[in-house]
Amino acid sequence: MKVPRYRAIAGVLLPVLLVTIIFPVVAAGSDSCPGCGMVWKDTCAPFEKNNETAYNEELVAAFSPIAANQTPLADFSNESWSDAFLSLHTLFKERYAFTRWRAVDWDTLYQTYAPVIADAEKKQDKAAYYRALREYLFSVPDGYIGIMPATGEFGAKYADIGGGYGIAVSRLDSGKVIVSYVANGSAAEIAGIRPDDEVTTWNGKEIHAAINATSYIWAVKKPSTAEGILLHQQRFLTRGPVGKSVTVSVIRRDNSSPLIVNLTAYDDGYETLKKTSTFLGRQVNDYGVKQIWTDIQPQISNDTVTYRTLPGGYAYIAIYSESYDVYQPFKSAMQSAIKNKTPGIVLDFRYNSGGDDNIASCVAGWFVEQPVFYEYVTKYDPGTHTFKVLSEAWTQPQPDAFDGPVAVLVSPDTISSGEGVPMIFAKTGRGPIISWYGTNGAFGMNNFQAAMPLGQYITFPDGASLDINGTIQVDSNAMLAGGVSPQIRVPMNEDMVARSVAGEDVQLTYAMQWLDSQQKQNASFVPAVPATPTQKASLVPALPFVALGFVVAIAKRRK
Repeated sequence: MKVPRYRAIAGVLLPVLLVTIIFPVVAAGSDSCPGCGMVWKDTCAPFEKNNETAYNEELVAAFSPIAANQTPLADFSNESWSDAFLSLHTLFKERYAFTRWRAVDWDTLYQTYAPVIADAEKKQDKAAYYRALREYLFSVPDGYIGIMPATGEFGAKYADIGGGYGIAVSRLDSGKVIVSYVANGSAAEIAGIRPDDEVTTWNGKEIHAAINATSYIWAVKKPSTAEGILLHQQRFLTRGPVGKSVTVSVIRRDNSSPLIVNLTAYDDGYETLKKTSTFLGRQVNDYGVKQIWTDIQPQISNDTVTYRTLPGGYAYIAIYSESYDVYQPFKSAMQSAIKNKTPGIVLDFRYNSGGDDNIASCVAGWFVEQPVFYEYVTKYDPGTHTFKVLSEAWTQPQPDAFDGPVAVLVSPDTISSGEGVPMIFAKTGRGPIISWYGTNGAFGMNNFQAAMPLGQYITFPDGASLDINGTIQVDSNAMLAGGVSPQIRVPMNEDMVARSVAGEDVQLTYAMQWLDSQQKQNASFVPAVPATPTQKASLVPALPFVALGFVVAIAKRRK
């Protein structure tokens, strides 16, 4: 997760903010945004100056219209579990930015989960309490509504999904659900189940009904869209408590008679979940780590930006977050690509967790030909109980911009400001989004909002990103539509599944093939229907945030 632009820099912003409240920084409004604390007509300008202190002052200035009314992190940690839940419920109703957009019925949710919380409290069942909180939070399809288990999960996750059945499944474009992985030596393999076998029923339910009924509350990056939810449900279908048995029916790939197998879940170290993380371009242990906020990213890269040359001379640039220190490595990568006369670029945002929207807007400026409106940012004002527009941002063409073909890779793990560059590409038709799935669809202004009993910290967006017409952008809506969708969808068929499980980054292969086609055609790609972007927000968690409640409330935006 990431804490919004005005989310990520909590520790840095607090001393600056306190000084600014006494000695205000002059903020620039505009005719289009007269009440804004800040207007960035060129979002690259602060990063070209390479002066982070000055930039932090600009961020603080953006909050000047509501700075006097900001409140500390809500601390419910000393209340009873039930009282704290009621307090949290009240806070959501007051400050959540997308209640109408997502048609959230907070009172019904409270009535549903308050008895569960009360029962867990009566029994002093910490695992049940934590599980109930997650179920409540996952009832709203917003990747930014989340929980940080600073003191652990009390064994709840392992109790629910610690067991695997020795197989993983994938849903194809045709609607068929196939076995994508079979563990060596597993009971499934011994019984004769093989990759490409079609799964028809799972524990007595038709396979699609079984997938749709599967809980996804243990998703590491909570999905916000219908396709993101479905992806996680099929990943979790083949998980369960260790020792639980299920009956699986498959049709063999060799068209022999149907096979019905009884399987018992065993502790496999979350192996089947690793095998189904290939939408990221590689297999990642996203569930078997101790701390998801520190132990997953190093499996992808220890760098903020990755740059390398691909076959054909194409430049590959992967950006994993949007923070101040991202710009210079990105700029260096772009300059190298241009100097080397690269015939095309692949921008990889598949594991981008967000950060500062201005960085995202600036990165997009290296590819656009005309100024593009990026966003208005809103934030809840506790003093007036309204959401106020705080800033305005524009993506401007940069002097050394690249004008060749560009392909953009995304995934459901592309969240918050990580969705910003794909959004600009979708708006302008600059180059295709190429992927199996769209981005997460969580583009709001995210923050740590409340401390709960047993060391649990709650995040949710209390601000939104608006387009030039003042409409919420990128965030998924009540119909679970949102995010930035691919204009070129990589086929999900037996061949692609087999190749990805074997270790090939088939989405990257597809992007390179598209670049090859551009060289042959010497023509630009124009998508038939530009995708509709979604919203952003992300949390770059650092546990010292507990002592920085006030700062977290005004920290950089999302993501």
